[in-house]
Amino acid sequence: MTGKKTVLVDTGVYSTPEEHILPWLEKHGMTPDDINQIIITHGHHDHFGGNFKMYTSNPEIEFMAHEMDYEWMEDHQKHFNEMYLSYTDQWYPDDAYEKAVIDFSGHDSPITTVIKGKETVIDIGNGMTITIYHTGAHSPGEILLYIKEKDCIITGDCIQVRGTMNESGIGTFPLFVNVEHYIDALNKIKELNCTCVCTAHTGILTREEANELIKESFAFMLTHQEHIIDTLKKAEKPMALHEIVKELHGKYYQVYEMAYQIHATTHAQCQYLKAKGILKRVPHNGKLLWSIK
Repeated sequence: MTGKKTVLVDTGVYSTPEEHILPWLEKHGMTPDDINQIIITHGHHDHFGGNFKMYTSNPEIEFMAHEMDYEWMEDHQKHFNEMYLSYTDQWYPDDAYEKAVIDFSGHDSPITTVIKGKETVIDIGNGMTITIYHTGAHSPGEILLYIKEKDCIITGDCIQVRGTMNESGIGTFPLFVNVEHYIDALNKIKELNCTCVCTAHTGILTREEANELIKESFAFMLTHQEHIIDTLKKAEKPMALHEIVKELHGKYYQVYEMAYQIHATTHAQCQYLKAKGILKRVPHNGKLLWSIK
C-alpha cells in the first residue's frame, strides 16, 4: 500500500522475494529502495521467511512486528523451539520437519520497530493511516491491519475457516492458540465491515465473501468442540491430548496432517471448554489428563 510511504505486508517464505516480490516491483517500475516499511502480521515462517532477502535488498527498510512475536522473526531456531516443541510429550517433530521449517524461515533478520499494545495507528502520509489491532489468536503476536481510507483490512491468518490445503493434498489444520482471541478477531473483522478483505491463504475477498468464511470458521470451531466433548464422553477413562487428537484424526480429520496445528488447536479448545466448566483436568501417573466434568 502506498501513501507518502510505501508499505509491504509480510514477506512469505525465504524464496518469495525472488519469486514474487522483486519481479512485481520491477514490473511496476519500483525497486526495494522504494519500500519504506514492512509489517509482518505474525511470527510464522510462511509470513516472515523473506525478511532477510528484503533486508539485504534495502537495509533502510523499517521492519515492524508485534512485541509478542518479533523474537521468533529474529531467531528462527527460537521460533521452532517455542512453537513446534510446545507439546513434546504429545507430538514431536522429526528432523526433516525441523529442517523444512528452518529452511523456509530463511536467515535470521532484525525487526526494527516493535509494535506494542492492543491498538497502534501509523501515519503513512497523503491522508492515509494504518490501524494495527493485536489479535493474538493464530499466534501470540498476531495482528490485523485496517486502512480506513481504502475501506480495506489485511487479516493475515485471522480467518482460519477449515485450514489450508497443501500441494500434497494433505491439509494443515486450522490453527488458533486461544479460542477467545480467535472469536474476538473474527468479530473484529465483521465489526470493521470493510468492502475489501485481504487474506493470506484465501485471496482478496469482498465483504460478503469474508462474512461467509467467518461464518464457516465459527462453524468449524464449534463442531470441533462437539467432537472433543463427544470423544471424552465416550471414553472409558481420562485422555491425554495426543489420545484425543488421534481419536479425532482417525474419525473426522484424516485429510489433515497429524502435526503441531491439530494438537495446538485441540489444546486451545480443551482449555476453553475447561474455562466454561465442561471439561476438567484429572491427575494420572504424574500427568494431567482431560475428562468431562
